[in-house]
Amino acid sequence: MKQNINQHRLPFVESLERYKEQHMVPFHTPGHKIGVGAPTLLTEWMGPALPYDLGLMYAIDDYHEPERELLEAQQLAAQAFGADHTWFSINGTSGAIQMMIMSAVKEGDSIIIPREAHCSVHNSLVLSGATPIYMRGRFHQRWGIPTGVTAEEAITTMDAHPEAKAILLVHPNYYGIGVDVKRIVEAAHKRHMIVLVDEAHGPHLMPSLGMPMPALESGADLVAQSTHKLLGSLTQTSMLHGQGTHIDVNRIQRLQQILMSTSPNYIFLASLDMARHQWATEGQSLMKQTLELARTLRRALNEIPGIVCPGYEDIEGAFSFDETKIIIDAKGLGLTAQELERELRQRRIEVELMKAYHVLLLITIGDTEASIQQVIEAVQGISAMYRYKPEGSTKSGRAYAQRDNSCLLDQSNHTSFNTVNSAKNRIIDSVDDTYTTNDSDVDASIIEILPTPVVVLSPRQAFYAELEEIPLEEALGRISGETITYYPPGIPCLGVGEIITKEVLAYVGQKQRDGYVPNGARDRQLKTILVCKDI
Repeated sequence: MKQNINQHRLPFVESLERYKEQHMVPFHTPGHKIGVGAPTLLTEWMGPALPYDLGLMYAIDDYHEPERELLEAQQLAAQAFGADHTWFSINGTSGAIQMMIMSAVKEGDSIIIPREAHCSVHNSLVLSGATPIYMRGRFHQRWGIPTGVTAEEAITTMDAHPEAKAILLVHPNYYGIGVDVKRIVEAAHKRHMIVLVDEAHGPHLMPSLGMPMPALESGADLVAQSTHKLLGSLTQTSMLHGQGTHIDVNRIQRLQQILMSTSPNYIFLASLDMARHQWATEGQSLMKQTLELARTLRRALNEIPGIVCPGYEDIEGAFSFDETKIIIDAKGLGLTAQELERELRQRRIEVELMKAYHVLLLITIGDTEASIQQVIEAVQGISAMYRYKPEGSTKSGRAYAQRDNSCLLDQSNHTSFNTVNSAKNRIIDSVDDTYTTNDSDVDASIIEILPTPVVVLSPRQAFYAELEEIPLEEALGRISGETITYYPPGIPCLGVGEIITKEVLAYVGQKQRDGYVPNGARDRQLKTILVCKDI
């Protein structure tokens, strides 16, 4: 239940402080015994924090069945973020997403997901046994970024698949583009579907400051947030928020016991308590400052020759936009993303990701006027170096490939082994031709549109099928036995249970030529790939 409690408290942090003051002599885990036995370097790095690195004990509230200080800390977080219930995750937002999905769907169920779903969603489907139904979403050709699903597409997909138990949304996405969560929630609830939201990039959203509406305020049932990505907690810490009558609170609690460590890191948990406290007591002022810095940076970048930093008005079709996501596009200088990233690194600027002609920067509560100025000066230097290069010496001006992503397998065939082979032939013929363009000036190295997913087996069926390793060049038409993902942003280009098409092979081939190393593949050079045997 949403409660009105004192946000100035730090209940879990206070419990650790009280325990430290007792000066107990430890005869329990961890082995370093409040730092005495820690490696010298670890002590140099973390000395003051080591006494808080404690093993599971009765004196401190139980992570898996909280009743005291930790329960209060989670209740405070629920209030701060507008939920009925909050669960702390010490396994990142991936762990929160696993809890969320496995609480909503089980083996044999279907769940509607967007094409830009994170690999943690795919892994959750392996664990749950559910089968994905993809929404295509949209892709902005000029900027090379996904712009999310429309409410119309979500509703159309729900109507086409009334058997689906849940729908999952990404809001906002990596680039800060939000979707119409409120309208989708209303439509889903009318159809008795639960709404799950991957809000990894949205714990900081404040609509009063012109930012996208948080998913909880829009009525979503379960929302996973990366507290560590854009707020102040430690890496690997996140929160799962829930509200309403559609969620199974007891099941989520049981899933936390299954999916999270039985030796929880108390420093991680304390950092979540601290981050909530900071956000609840200072969030408004911190976000005002952050937005001012982001706006200053965007204005300055757009004044630099050859550089474009798109805003909301430049991203046609975007429902909403988070201004703290800064896209630096250097197409006008003839620089690819990889080239721009290398130039920025030489100037001590580390970016979040690179794609097509741009890099992405995250402006957070940790930025300052000095950090923003450093970016401006770095980009000014790059512009001065490249804008007078002779025409033809760069890759500038080349178009993005246009592809029709409309070829999706009828979901009614997804769970039947008997239909797989006939479906494969149909699909390969229809999908392979989508990787085309009429533009003669296309640079294949710039193509970044994700391949169309063609699901014929549930992720769990394929994961547990008998697998064989074959050369990648022989994999056309086979069913993938592994998930291939490039980080960041962590969106699979090929999921387990999907058919390997020419489109997939072209995408993977270009990524390899650009020097990207995949996650999830047994052979990280991708000379070979795991496929389902005899299917």
